[in-house]
Amino acid sequence: MGGMTVALFLAGIYFSTAIAVVASIVVGLIWLLSARFVGLTTVLKRYPVAAWSLLLFGCLIAGLAYGTAPHDEAIASLKKYRELLFIPVLLSLLNRPRYRDLAWRAFVVASLVSLAISFLMSLDVLETSSYHGASLKSRITHGIFIGFFAFYCLHRSMVGGPAGRLYLGLFLLAVFNVFFIVEGRTGQLMVLVLTVLFAVQRLSFKRCLLTCLVLAIFFGLFLGFSNKAKRVFEGIENTQAYMQEKPEQTDSSMGQRYTFWKYSAKLIAEKPLFGHGTGSFAEEYARVAQDEKLLAQHPHNEFLFIGVQLGLFGLIPYFGFLSSQFFESRKLPDREKWLAQGLLISLLITSLFNTPIYDHTEGHWFAVMIALCFAALESGEKMGIAHA
Repeated sequence: MGGMTVALFLAGIYFSTAIAVVASIVVGLIWLLSARFVGLTTVLKRYPVAAWSLLLFGCLIAGLAYGTAPHDEAIASLKKYRELLFIPVLLSLLNRPRYRDLAWRAFVVASLVSLAISFLMSLDVLETSSYHGASLKSRITHGIFIGFFAFYCLHRSMVGGPAGRLYLGLFLLAVFNVFFIVEGRTGQLMVLVLTVLFAVQRLSFKRCLLTCLVLAIFFGLFLGFSNKAKRVFEGIENTQAYMQEKPEQTDSSMGQRYTFWKYSAKLIAEKPLFGHGTGSFAEEYARVAQDEKLLAQHPHNEFLFIGVQLGLFGLIPYFGFLSSQFFESRKLPDREKWLAQGLLISLLITSLFNTPIYDHTEGHWFAVMIALCFAALESGEKMGIAHA
């Protein structure tokens, strides 16, 4: 029951916030009714990533005591981080290989359906959202989902035979979708970096160099000959304009981010140890950025967002949360080790340009995927990827 619900929870994240919320409630109830909470201490000892996630959430609770935000806003902000609580819960529910295999299959199916819907939208077979474009979720969210799926497919292609060729084809479709259909820069960067990571993880030195060369040629051709590269050039142009003595294009996508980051750094400098309190970002940003046209709810950077709210008091647990994933990944069976490392890279990239732990969809997705990878610490088996 628990494994099926986790699989439904993961699939719901891709397609329906309502389904994901209901499934998350059911997951919590199963955890409580099955008395899994009795083993919480054991889970926290066995899985450091779970301990760090709870510690970070505890810091956010503590941040309520001294924050400048109105109580309702502070509580609303705290609730945004509730997925941190799901990591230890999910780890206890994914303690059997068959439950994890079921969740991995849900990941594959959800990714394939998302990919198919995106292509059908691009062909006008399905209605396209004016905001999201050819994807069910935002361009950023879709890029994260499909970028990591491409990485998964690369590893799966190493099994060889018809199945390997099928997954190699799916990898190429995923890359085409991210670069030429949805065109999310976060997803594009993820694909490039994760492909290099795959080469380092699985290939010989010569093949790794060859992969990097092919990747460089592909990206060069993409920039030089594809009109789909305009968002990359926009980002470069926005950056160059912002770096002028008198910043220009501050209302552009990257210009806004640089402005958010500048004022966030000022806020962190004001209270570097404990920050301004949970949920305080919007109010404090409005105070220091009075001359700016655009206000912000968050700075599109998870590190800065936590830094403004909690200072080093919150950043240390967040870095602990991230570093524990790296160190503990080396103890995992090969299949989960490779994927956990790719997931960590994805989280780092996304944290630089967005707030993946704070955002609902990305936050819940990362929580489930982290638990799915690290639950295999219990098995200690060494094997290749064979989830689907």
